[in-house]
Amino acid sequence: MANPHAQRRDIARRLQQRLLTDRRAALGVAMLHPADQAGQAALESWGWQNMREIVGLPGPVAPCVLILPPGGPSRAGR
Repeated sequence: MANPHAQRRDIARRLQQRLLTDRRAALGVAMLHPADQAGQAALESWGWQNMREIVGLPGPVAPCVLILPPGGPSRAGR
C-alpha cells in the first residue's frame, strides 16, 4: 500500500516498477477488493491485466485479481 503524498507523486507506480520490473519478476499478481475501482484503474493504466473476480478463494468477498504479464508493464503504462 502506498499512501498518496502531495510532494511524492507517482510513488505507487515507481514502487511497482522497483519491486517487479527492476527485479525481472516472471509475473506480478495483485488482489483487490472488487469495489476498489480506483485501484483497479491505476493498475490497468500501468499495464496490469484485470482478470476480474476470482471465486472460490477463502474470504467474505471474491477478490479482483490483476496480473502483470511476463515482460512487465506495457510501454503505455510507463
